[in-house]
Amino acid sequence: MEFQIVLPDLKFMFVRDDQSDSVEYFGSDQEWFSDAWQRMAGCAPSVTANIFLYHYQKAQSEQYCSKKDLLALMEETWTYVTPGEGGLPSTTLFAEKVKNFGLSHEVMLDSKILQISEDKSERPSLNEMIDFIVEALEHETPVAFLNLCTGDVDTIDKWHWVTITALKYDKEAGTATAMISDEAVSKEVDLALWLDTSSLGGGFVYFLRNQETMEKRVQSSVEKDC
Repeated sequence: MEFQIVLPDLKFMFVRDDQSDSVEYFGSDQEWFSDAWQRMAGCAPSVTANIFLYHYQKAQSEQYCSKKDLLALMEETWTYVTPGEGGLPSTTLFAEKVKNFGLSHEVMLDSKILQISEDKSERPSLNEMIDFIVEALEHETPVAFLNLCTGDVDTIDKWHWVTITALKYDKEAGTATAMISDEAVSKEVDLALWLDTSSLGGGFVYFLRNQETMEKRVQSSVEKDC
């Protein structure tokens, strides 16, 4: 049986064009950056901007962000989630950089990572990958997806980060299709095919607020005031 899980309040991923209210985007597009190197290597900061866009909008119950405001957020995330000469092809490094960006906004995050090894014998099963993404979406947070090699999948670029916002899956049939935000539009990626045919792998990352640390900070602040 096929199931589907979608990020709640998906409307908060939509962005309105500055010139026309009738033009909408689905998340960010690294092509919006003004600098050529940012446009070439800016997928990781763009995905970071998507994640924070969703949570900012949801927290404020706002349905639309403008392209101009999202681009400003992208420029800010670039200063923390900055790619090197080879981009940012590491889930662990990406997670640390995103958490540092969160700290700059006094948001403490924990990261959850599912690494997809280059060695196929060391990769998680399809069901483990499904469970990881479902868990993230159940926690109402987007998933950052790193694809180093597309394999037989033709709907995503290689050496590229995108944002997963929904998943259709059937464990018995061995199928899994993700809805992603990439280039400011919604696309679908056959993750089962990707897991089976990608020669380099990649990985998945999602973030949750560190409630224990936040509570300690609040308690410390109260004690100090007292």
